[in-house]
Amino acid sequence: MITGSLNTLHRTPLPAPLARIMADVVKSVAHWRDAPVGKQEIDGLTLFCLVSEDLTEPAPDRRGEFHEQYLDIQLLLRGEEWIGVGPHDYVSEGADHPHPDLWFVDDEQTSYLALQPGDFAIFWPGELHRPLCTFKQPARVKKLVVKVHRDLLVNI
Repeated sequence: MITGSLNTLHRTPLPAPLARIMADVVKSVAHWRDAPVGKQEIDGLTLFCLVSEDLTEPAPDRRGEFHEQYLDIQLLLRGEEWIGVGPHDYVSEGADHPHPDLWFVDDEQTSYLALQPGDFAIFWPGELHRPLCTFKQPARVKKLVVKVHRDLLVNI
């Protein structure tokens, strides 16, 4: 997992493929803030973006998730979000698998990241995370998730 802010991205050393994606695709909050909700293809199924508007929920109401084929770059565009991270050793056997490359597990997260607009979290394939959490009242958020197929990461 890598976390940071677009405001201080110049101080966040990233592997070259991720640095290029951050510069060429993620760009800025302003670039995506008014983007329509939905999927935007960049390079077919190897690199695409999902813009969503969702309601955060109390952490106990959310489930942990992981992906096997894609790395997630999650950028908060509007609102406030907490994302659960870890545990690093979880049981994937018996995980719910409702969509391609999306598994849900009930393991409790060990830590939480508090994201403000412009903050991002990068989750490697297999890293457990619990997005769209709040420790306050549920609220609307807008976010960008860039999906990067693991084949683009072979040189990292």
